[in-house]
Amino acid sequence: MTMEAAQLITIILSSSVVSGIVLKLFDLIKDARAGQLQQRRAEVDRAETEKDKAIARADAAEAAEEAQARRTRIVEESLAVHRRLIIDAPCLGPGTLPEYPSRSERNP
Repeated sequence: MTMEAAQLITIILSSSVVSGIVLKLFDLIKDARAGQLQQRRAEVDRAETEKDKAIARADAAEAAEEAQARRTRIVEESLAVHRRLIIDAPCLGPGTLPEYPSRSERNP
């Protein structure tokens, strides 16, 4: 069985075309995979950014609560001091002061 030159050239050319197509398919698959990895990375980055923003919001809310509690303590201490001064004043007495509010009335 001998091959003619035309058959040999056809086999060589067809094998190189098939090889080229296979290599091109591998490149497309690789690029698609790389794109998928980039999308996944972008998704992870977005999730981390959202987490950082949520932590910052929680920290800000906690700081605001602490500042409000501090202001409330200062006002309560001032009220107690001023009530004591009014009670001790010779021209005023405890009867001139309204009832001291209970804790539940001060913090609804």
